[in-house]
Amino acid sequence: MNRKSYKTFFLCLLTICYTLILCVVYIHFGHTKIGYDGDEVFSYMSSNSEVNYKELTALQDNSWYPSEYFHDALSVKEGYRFHYEIPVRNQATDVHPPFYYILLHTICSFFPGQFSMWYGIALNIILTLLSLFVLFLLLRLFIGGSFLPLTICFIFGMTYGVINNVLFIRMYVLLMLLVTLQYYLHLRMFLALKLTTDKFKFGQLILLALVTILGTLSQYYFLIFLFWLAAFFCLILFIQKKWTALFQYILTILISGICSVIMYPTMIKHIFSGYRGEEAAHKLVSIQGTFGDIREMFSIMSRQLANRHLGQILVIMLFWALLLLLLKKLTVKNIAYTLILSLPAILYFLTVTKISPYVIDRYITPVYGIIFGLTAAGIVMLTKITLSNVRTVSINYFIAALILCIGAFFSIHHMTGNVEQSRYWFSDRNQAIKEYTSENNFCIYISADEYHWKIWSEFPSFLEYEKIYYIDGLLWNSVSDKTISDYNKILVYIEDGVDIEKAKSYIQRKLGYRTWELLFESAYAEGYIVS
Repeated sequence: MNRKSYKTFFLCLLTICYTLILCVVYIHFGHTKIGYDGDEVFSYMSSNSEVNYKELTALQDNSWYPSEYFHDALSVKEGYRFHYEIPVRNQATDVHPPFYYILLHTICSFFPGQFSMWYGIALNIILTLLSLFVLFLLLRLFIGGSFLPLTICFIFGMTYGVINNVLFIRMYVLLMLLVTLQYYLHLRMFLALKLTTDKFKFGQLILLALVTILGTLSQYYFLIFLFWLAAFFCLILFIQKKWTALFQYILTILISGICSVIMYPTMIKHIFSGYRGEEAAHKLVSIQGTFGDIREMFSIMSRQLANRHLGQILVIMLFWALLLLLLKKLTVKNIAYTLILSLPAILYFLTVTKISPYVIDRYITPVYGIIFGLTAAGIVMLTKITLSNVRTVSINYFIAALILCIGAFFSIHHMTGNVEQSRYWFSDRNQAIKEYTSENNFCIYISADEYHWKIWSEFPSFLEYEKIYYIDGLLWNSVSDKTISDYNKILVYIEDGVDIEKAKSYIQRKLGYRTWELLFESAYAEGYIVS
């Protein structure tokens, strides 16, 4: 075996090992997931329920619902497998485009009549591995070779931010894949343009259009990243007087936008008149709290990518670069080039922080790969410049060891640690429900939510009972089934927003139960044992 074959074999072996380790880690943390965010439950409902979620959650007052009702809402029925009209139709009444829901529906369609968190986690693992592959290609453009890019991708895949995102059954892993891919395609197109004439190849434009359409149909925040990326790309083409390429690019983006609207015309309503669009517009013109939001969002990113050390790492890199600049080993042009490469991700981060409804990680995770990749590539390049007099092979070994040490200390998440999307705080609730259902097979749910969105967070827990009795906490009508009062004790969910004193008085007057004991707290409800 010659040297080249040996390197190829070693790289393939390392790729397989890294991939297996990542899959084991994701599955390990998947087993720690014991609860669902309400949006995750919605992902299953919108993907699989042939009944629109608004009708599905508008339960009738003083009515029994078998647990099968909620199971059917979360799973694909036998006659509706690969029925893609379902997620498209359901998302028309929501605020997000349907592509992720189509993918989740596809996975669930292989298991009709079944519900499991693993369908969503499996989809996210696949999308994450694809994201890491695209990041690998991107890093090869930045630093060359294969071993270092592969190691950096492995470390990124082991960060809290990625693991947490894998467990969150929403479209944000898909968005990270498409944002990273769009960034990579633009960089490849720019580099190809430097080697050829002033026009793009047809295949490049087709790929650009495809990624643009898929990104737009995945999450509208993709358009924010595309706006900044396209603005800088057009500016560079304009400065370089690549008129044909500039025309091709603008035309391709316009055609992609038109195709997206034709394929999913509801997006116009979502963007300009949906409640999320209105919230974004309101926050955009409001200055209050902006700097605090930026600081908090950066703190979240720092915790998830570098165990709260991202700020220190960037400061060290800045002083390192300035020192090399003073020693004339680095030029202002190099620093400016790096800044330009970073700007689309930085401006996306700032824009999303400004307009997002909540200061939480999901909105900034799409640029995690780009930011982590640029930071790691910066460390590699600074190290290579610093050790420019050392043999290349020795430098590579040193950098590999350096990257692994930095990653192990700053970025890799500990296997025994928790992640937010495990929903580990639901353990008490789950244990309490398990003990209760060993004696009784039903519960009562009291809601005062006129929009009926809080209740769907409890759909998975409802599967533990045989039936659920629903009471409208806005009406307080008489209980139609008097047999409920025949039990020694019952479990009552009191939803957030329900007047707890009215609920206690109602249960005492209508059913005769007087003693209340708080059993657990859930996402949007508290569970009480009444006797």
